[in-house]
Amino acid sequence: MQDKDVEKKVDTVMIENKRLADREKILEMRVKKVESDNKSLLKKIEADQAEIDILKVKVAELEEEKARRDEQNKYLELKNKELEAAKAVKEHELYMMKKVLESMLGKSIEQRFEEIQLEEVRAKHQAEIDAQMKNKGKGVEVFVNAERSIVLSTDPESPILNLVPISAVSSIFEEDVLLENMG
Repeated sequence: MQDKDVEKKVDTVMIENKRLADREKILEMRVKKVESDNKSLLKKIEADQAEIDILKVKVAELEEEKARRDEQNKYLELKNKELEAAKAVKEHELYMMKKVLESMLGKSIEQRFEEIQLEEVRAKHQAEIDAQMKNKGKGVEVFVNAERSIVLSTDPESPILNLVPISAVSSIFEEDVLLENMG
């Protein structure tokens, strides 16, 4: 009986040992899986940390660029204020000079400017009239009116076939004259 009890106890211990060995294998597999997961997580952490470090460098560069641009903007704002002040001074100087000139001329600068332009236009037209009269009969094809001269094209492909002046200059011609009649 004792042998049977010992055998039973040995069988029970063997079964318990096998159960514990199986459990130990399961735990070892779990430990290996956890270690493997841990390694992959550590690699991911390292990769993420490297990316974080790169992003920190980019952020620092962007902050430096922003600071540089802010300084540049401040400088440009000050320069703009200086230019605006200088412009205001120049505008005031021009205004004062205009007032001095107007008081010296006795009329506004715009009026005097228009008078000078009109004199120049008249002188130009008179020179054209003189040149036309000088070259009359030499095939010069120019019509002059009181405000502008018109040079007519003698191009055979011109869409205008009948060249007739819109108005004739009364100081030169007594009636409308065709281009063909001038030659």
